[in-house]
Formats: sequence, C-alpha cells, structure tokens
Amino acid sequence: MSTFEADSNEFFNTRHRNAAKEIENEEVKPRLGRRESEPHSFKINYIHDVLATNFPSDRTFWDLHHYFRIGSEKVDLQFDISFFKDFEFKDQVSSYNEEDHEMRRPTMVINILSRSTFNNDLGINAESCQILGIPVYVAFSDHLPEPEIIKAPFLKVFYKADEGYSMKMLRDWCCTEEDRTIDHTKTIDILPDILQFKFGIMKLKDRYWKKGVRHDLFQLVFIDRKTGEILPTRAEKAERQKLAAEKKAKKAQEQALAAEEKAKKAQEQALAAEEKVRKLEKELEKMKDKSNKD
Repeated sequence: MSTFEADSNEFFNTRHRNAAKEIENEEVKPRLGRRESEPHSFKINYIHDVLATNFPSDRTFWDLHHYFRIGSEKVDLQFDISFFKDFEFKDQVSSYNEEDHEMRRPTMVINILSRSTFNNDLGINAESCQILGIPVYVAFSDHLPEPEIIKAPFLKVFYKADEGYSMKMLRDWCCTEEDRTIDHTKTIDILPDILQFKFGIMKLKDRYWKKGVRHDLFQLVFIDRKTGEILPTRAEKAERQKLAAEKKAKKAQEQALAAEEKAKKAQEQALAAEEKVRKLEKELEKMKDKSNKD
C-alpha cells in the first residue's frame, strides 16, 4: 500500500494526501506555517464574523477538519468555513465529526484558494461535497495573481440543483470598499429557499504585496436579499445599531422639543385669550358705569 493511501477503517486527510503526491512528483514545494498569507487569514476571519453575527441560530465553524463517511470510507476534509443552518451548537471544538452530530452535514462550505491547495479545492473537495450532498460549495480567490485560471478575483459556486449539481462563476466585482453600491448583475444568486443572501466580490482599498509588486485585493461578500446591502460584521452591525439609536434618540429629542414648543405656544395663546377676556370685561364695566351715570 502506498504511503499516501489509508486503511478504510482510518481517517485520512485528502488535502495532505494530494499535497504529498504533488511534492513527490516535485510539482510544488511544501508550505511552511499555518496559513498561506495575511489575506487568507483576514478573509476567513471576515467571513466567519459576518455569518456568525447575522445568523446566530445557525452555526459557523472555521478552519476545521471535518470527518465524513463516503460509503465504507472515512474521509477528512478541511474547509476554511463550514456553515450549518438551524444548528444551535455553541460549544467550541477541535474538529467536526458527523457521527457525533447525528450525521448532520454542512449547508455550505467555503475554501479560500491558495497556491498549494487550489487544485485540491477545485477538484477532490468539490467532488466530495457533491458526493456528500452538501448543498453549496464555494471556492474564492481573493489575492492570487497567478495562475491565470484562478487569478483574483475569482469566485466559483457549486450548488445542488434539481438534477445533480450546477456551477456559477464570477470574475468581476460588484462594488468597491469606497462605494458599496451593489451592481446586482455582477452577483451570484442561488437557492433562495436555503440562503438568505447572494454572493458578490468587493474590491478592497488595501493591496497585496508580493516580491515587490502590489496586486489588487478582493473580499467575498454576502448581500442581504431583503435590503440589497452587504451583510455587516459584528463591529459594523454595532456601529449601525449605535447610529440608529443616536438617530432615534435625536428624533425623540426633537419631538420632545416640538411638543414643548407646542405646549408653550398653547399656553401663550391661552394667556392671550385670558387677557382679551379681561379687556372685554373692563370695557363692559366702563360701558355699564357710563350707562348708570346717564
């Protein structure tokens, strides 16, 4: 048995297996470190933040090994993000094993492509998700300047259709960080019964520096179907709530001032009416006194 094959009774990591095969064939060098780059880390953090913030009744895992069973074979798939609808499991875990959770499988998984994993992520991972029946598999290239086939921006979404799986791809951004007005013709809209959002790409202000050259950076964004706006991070949502609260408080203050002004005006009108009545009474008294004298 090859050193890259595994006993069917044991878990094996398909990413590691394929990477090892490539190394054996001298196609790529092994990567060092936990993550490929700063952009890769930032994107995973951002996506987890957005999904966890906006869908608290669902569960979003990040950067975990996921253990599934495909037939008699146990497999270990690693996803940057896995999103489970209607799964209020709050405990933190070191890995996800479907056998510990009544064979529950993700609603959506996302991988941020890197030079050392893109072949695997667009190949065996995409195929495995289809075999497992995972409704949505997303592959996103946010910063890679090469190879050309996955040059950023690049978004590919595999999704469960009536007959098997379909795929949609996007290579243009729908908005920029400076101007978040969405061009909805440059978004991916699938499975509205499952997903409350559409997919888009935002061009960032920051750049990616590599070997003395600066390249554009992009962000995968989720667009709210109801509002047509980008779903916020926790900080953005808190800022929006703060601004909304301040606006509400300002409006309440303005209404209170308006009510005070209205009450003051009514009081002035009442005093003026009383003064008018007093003047009329005095006039009547004068007229009465004059009549008595005559």
